[in-house]
Amino acid sequence: MKCRNTVFTGMCLQILLLTMLTSDPANAVEYQAYAPVLHVEPIIETRYEPVRREVCTEPDDSAREFNSVAASIGEDIRRQLRLWQQQHSCKTVTEKRARESIVGYRVTYRYGGETASTRMSYDPGERMPVNVSLSPMK
Repeated sequence: MKCRNTVFTGMCLQILLLTMLTSDPANAVEYQAYAPVLHVEPIIETRYEPVRREVCTEPDDSAREFNSVAASIGEDIRRQLRLWQQQHSCKTVTEKRARESIVGYRVTYRYGGETASTRMSYDPGERMPVNVSLSPMK
């Protein structure tokens, strides 16, 4: 027997108790009810993913300046080109980038005057289903 409506929870408990008392006491009776949710906190996990990018160094301005001492314009241009090529370099760098994701929810709820917490894979909202089990006292 399942009781899903909280309006009939009291009446459902009475029926379940009566059923339990008239049946085999070794069998527990279970039903589903709803408990108000007091607090929901997302559980966030941070993962680091490798990211590759190219980093280039540019020559400084002195490599592009003309030298008045050069014997010819052609020689000066060749020297400037060599300097520029030596200073211009690129390399691939691998960095780690943080990525956050929600992996679950820590839910605090109250049922039967007791407060409890559990971990859930989804945000239950204002109320959550709980399984209630009744068994005879020994």
